[in-house]
Amino acid sequence: MTSSQSCKSPAPILRLLAAALTGLALPAAIFAASLDWKKETQHFETEFGDKKVEATYPFTNVGESTVTIIETSASCGCTVPSLSKKVYEPGESGELNAVFDIGSRQGKQHKVITVVTEDATGAQDTYELKLEVDIPIPVTFNPRVRFWKINSEPTTQDIEVTFHEKHPMILKELERKDPDLPAKFEYEIETVTEGLKYIVKLTPKTPDEQSRDTLLLVSEQDKEGILDRYPIYAYVR
Repeated sequence: MTSSQSCKSPAPILRLLAAALTGLALPAAIFAASLDWKKETQHFETEFGDKKVEATYPFTNVGESTVTIIETSASCGCTVPSLSKKVYEPGESGELNAVFDIGSRQGKQHKVITVVTEDATGAQDTYELKLEVDIPIPVTFNPRVRFWKINSEPTTQDIEVTFHEKHPMILKELERKDPDLPAKFEYEIETVTEGLKYIVKLTPKTPDEQSRDTLLLVSEQDKEGILDRYPIYAYVR
């Protein structure tokens, strides 16, 4: 066998390598997503009494092919995305609208809206839009729960109650969630800043037996019964 018979020409292999390298060297713009979003993250701060948040995400098809939005979804059922149309020609702009239902939610909310597109070649792209909503909390506690060990000294323990500065309330009294049962704790309310900050002082009546109570804040300014969702707890165990 001659050396020329045992060694095949490397030309085909070189051509394949050259083609692969050429593909890697193509401009990144060729593989870029077709939809250009003006603002992918929207942030809102709500006020007391707000029921929903409406966000708008403008976009433009910056590609050279028609783009169809084939799917939109949200990370939570409280957020509903919608479009006036799904097909966008090159250079055409549109908007995705999202409605967030506040409901009983509070604090910082982070939602993700996923958009899946397909161009004329069948290639798909996925986009993630973010919706951040800061919902004010009407009342906070430090702490919210107090414990005593059974047969220990019935010391008085404090719970600091702070109302939001945009929704002040005068803390009038506490109500027991189960008024038909005997009261197991005595309480006293100390005003630190009227309408904003109070100290609730709790003392167990029966430290020699296990007991528990759920106490509700009462204020004449709480017309909608918001405070019913923010009880404090006391336990002897």
